[in-house]
Amino acid sequence: MQIVLAMNKALPISAVILALIVFTGCIIPGTRRERAEIELQRNDSIFVVDDGDFRFRISLPKDLMITHTPEITLHEHENRIEISCGPSFHITGEISDTHAKQLPDQVGAFHYNEIDNEDNSCLFARNLPNGEVFDYGVLQHIDFNHTYYTFYSDDQGEYTLQDVLKMRTALASIKM
Repeated sequence: MQIVLAMNKALPISAVILALIVFTGCIIPGTRRERAEIELQRNDSIFVVDDGDFRFRISLPKDLMITHTPEITLHEHENRIEISCGPSFHITGEISDTHAKQLPDQVGAFHYNEIDNEDNSCLFARNLPNGEVFDYGVLQHIDFNHTYYTFYSDDQGEYTLQDVLKMRTALASIKM
């Protein structure tokens, strides 16, 4: 009788431990193998970019669209495009023959620290010399028919992790 009671108490504990292991695998960087399809929210806006050599669709988050008007600026001579929607969302895109832009180790006083790197998308922190996080950024590579698109957060901005996650979500929504 005591063995049956002990087994009945151990079963819920085992179930909780198993659930924690399964859910932890979902949030640890490097454990995901495929990027989930981005599901549009009601009021999200899809923008079709068809300027110069840039031809793609991108979805911008509805919370930004409520308070800001998006701006798309093409710099043809530099083969560069800028997409902004308020002060906390600014993405630059470039076309190159290769994945030319890489995350540097250091630029000026900032040390770059990679936080997450999956599916050609790199989330990083810019740290001050004392190790304190100054802000965050994103770098995304997209290969479409051997044309390489590199998108990244503006170096002049100061973005929170939440800002950069919104940019990453928008970049994941790009369809060529």
